[in-house]
Parts: sequence; structure tokens; C-alpha cells
Amino acid sequence: MRAPGGTFVVIAWPPKVEVRIASALAERKLKIMAAKLVVLTPNEDGVSVQYRPCGERDVRGMQVRAVVDCTGVGEDPRASANPVVRIRLKEGRAHIDPLGIGIDVSVDCAIIDGNGLPSHRLFAVGPLTRAAFWEIIAIPNIRNQCAELAARLARA
Repeated sequence: MRAPGGTFVVIAWPPKVEVRIASALAERKLKIMAAKLVVLTPNEDGVSVQYRPCGERDVRGMQVRAVVDCTGVGEDPRASANPVVRIRLKEGRAHIDPLGIGIDVSVDCAIIDGNGLPSHRLFAVGPLTRAAFWEIIAIPNIRNQCAELAARLARA
């Protein structure tokens, strides 16, 4: 795929996903574009999207049924809307990981407190643990992480 400015973008999906994406593209149910979101407005039919295509100045609009956020890593846990995360950080029962993209956890998902000690009662799974486990944003990875943690807790 060629992005604006002549840059090539390589996108790789597992074969089953590739077939579904190719089908959705062929049926015009999916459109892939490089653009900056300007405004998203939920409505009865899904979402009204205002966007500016890369390399252009004009803002365009479209109505869509769903929006998939693929912006990647970058969310500061201190700005989390989750009150549990905010309170744990404020109380020192958790602290930000060295990369600033999640909370610090041990290899067994125990939340590490402000003193550097792993909790025996508080654990985290999923994207909050991405600095420790990196590829932990897809449902199969999170499901496996949850199963491993559940088995470990059951043995304890």
C-alpha cells in the first residue's frame, strides 16, 4: 500500500483476518485511509466523523457504524478514566512503568507499589501491563494472560 508522500506501508494480518479484511474491502464495507480525526459525534446510526486526509487541508465528513482506534501506545495511565487506576496511583499502591505507558507489574502480573514491592492481592492484565509484556492488546493475548493468572491464583 502506498501512503501519501510516496511512503510504502506494509500491513500484515494473520491469514484468517486477511481474508475477512479483503472481503470487507471488496464489498466496500471497510475503507482504510490515512487521516487525522477532527471530531467524532455519536448518533443513532453510529458515529458522524469529521476528518482531514493526510496531505490535505480540507475537513471531510462521513457517517460510519463503528470507529476502530488504531492510534497505538501512548496513553498516560495518570490520565486514565478508570477510577481504580487513578486511586491506586494516587495512594502509591501502583506506580507508572518505566516507559510511562502502563503500570509496573511483576512477571506474574502483580501490581508493584510505589516502594517497588509486588502486591499479593492486586494484579493487572491487558494493556495496562504492556511495558512488561508488550504485545498484550489483542483479545487472544489478554485471554491467555487471564487464564495463566487465574491458574496461578487457584494454585495459591
